[in-house]
Amino acid sequence: MLIIRILREGFGLFRNKTLISLVNIFITFLTTLFIFIVVISYYVMNEGIEYVKTKLDFTVYFKENTSREDINKLKNILENFQGVRRVNFITKETAWQEFQTKFLANPTILKALNELKINPFVDYLVIKADKPEVYEEVASYLEHSPYRAIIDFLTYSENREVINRFIKISTQLKYSLAIFLILIVGFNALIIFNSTLLSIYSQKEEIEIFRLIGAPNYFIRLPFLISQLISLIIGFLLAQGVFILILIKTRGFWRNILVTLNPELFYFINFWQINLLLFFFLFLITIISSSIAIQKYLKI
Repeated sequence: MLIIRILREGFGLFRNKTLISLVNIFITFLTTLFIFIVVISYYVMNEGIEYVKTKLDFTVYFKENTSREDINKLKNILENFQGVRRVNFITKETAWQEFQTKFLANPTILKALNELKINPFVDYLVIKADKPEVYEEVASYLEHSPYRAIIDFLTYSENREVINRFIKISTQLKYSLAIFLILIVGFNALIIFNSTLLSIYSQKEEIEIFRLIGAPNYFIRLPFLISQLISLIIGFLLAQGVFILILIKTRGFWRNILVTLNPELFYFINFWQINLLLFFFLFLITIISSSIAIQKYLKI
């Protein structure tokens, strides 16, 4: 059958051009491994961002004798802000109890506070948002709202630099990963293009013979594509095996950095989605690069 013969030609081309095939396998291996690393880096970065987000907040301290009715009104307003996850109202009594519990083992501090005979704390709100950018909007509202008269102090001014730096760093990291991925893909496409070209040059005589006997264009094209796809599959499987081994060997390392980090679990939960998308992506690059090389240099 014609299909079997084309497949045989493709396998023969892969087997006979050992050096070119090994180069293609190695490049596919490196490309796949790098993309796996980019995927896990993006996961680690997002986990880190989510962790930092849980730590980011700012507090609104109210003046002494501020009506709790007014505080609750402001709390309800802030809860309706888009992007605000929650607003906790901490009364001065609760704050005093939490402070005593925290410093229960330090009698010196407790004795000093007890000698005051008054509660030194005030009522306050703790604002948590989904994104750091939301804090700027909330702070701007508080600075210009009628409730500014009952607000004693905003901690956002102290946290602003940390929040803005965090936004800048996370944005830069995302752009860096995207650029890195584009460079890897471009490098891979260029290598496939050139390796296909070398393969074509090494098969010039055979191609001329096929042309003379009137072989159809697809009979000349397909063996080169099949040879590249064999290299792709082998390189992809090797990279996957090495990457899984790396994840297993570094299992304890990630948890030492952040207790919620578990790249191994993330990878296996999303195993089919990651691998099918990545393989299809590399398959598409291989087909396009090889087809361009064949079309450009074979003139068929």
